[in-house]
Amino acid sequence: MLLLVMALTIILITSCGKAAVSTVKAPTQTKSKNIVEATGIVKASNIENIVIDMPTGTKVLKLEASEGQKVKKGDNLVELDLKDYDALISQKNNAIDADRYLKKDMQTDNQKKAQDLKIDAEQTDIEGLNAKVNRTYFKGGNIVCNLENAVVTDIGYKAGDIVSPQLKILSLQDLNSLIIAANVDEELIKDVKVGNAVAIIPKSDPNIKLTGKVTRIFNTAITQNGGTSVIVEISIDNNNGKLLPNYNVDVEINKK
Repeated sequence: MLLLVMALTIILITSCGKAAVSTVKAPTQTKSKNIVEATGIVKASNIENIVIDMPTGTKVLKLEASEGQKVKKGDNLVELDLKDYDALISQKNNAIDADRYLKKDMQTDNQKKAQDLKIDAEQTDIEGLNAKVNRTYFKGGNIVCNLENAVVTDIGYKAGDIVSPQLKILSLQDLNSLIIAANVDEELIKDVKVGNAVAIIPKSDPNIKLTGKVTRIFNTAITQNGGTSVIVEISIDNNNGKLLPNYNVDVEINKK
């Protein structure tokens, strides 16, 4: 009898302990209902593609910038050999001088008018050639940075290459024009409005948080990785060099 009582007591104590354990619930973490979470990539909204359209064999003498290098306005990027170009300009100027000299010996007005038309056409050719180097990224025989703060990308040549108008020399991504293109899930886009405040968390340093605003919402959706999303452009406040082109970020878009 004593053994039976002891066994029943042990069973009751064990059952009570299990009941007590089962009533303890782990705390649950809930995401804020006031934000829309998404991922994005940093892009430059202003990109300068540098193309040289020369009628002669312009050669790359030296690359003075490398892929991914930060550059400032006026920095030398590429040194070009413009000897053939300069020779062509000189040749055309000499032709104009010769035609003007010949005009002096012409007797009839028709001859003089025809000569004037020829000289005008030659002068137009020279102006067109000068326009090819009269650009903000040309300085002497060099290509220079014409943006205040940029990154060099897409270099298409090496030293010794002949420049072709079909292939750009390089691109300059304007670091003062950086934005974020975020992919917002289709079912959440209804809660996103232009002007909404955004918290930006760089993947490169999750301990910092930048701020921005929604500036544009695309009117089309994209399908990728089995899901549908809408691109939302976001401005960046006070970047201070923490974000660069093609960096990945997480964003938290306030609904209000």
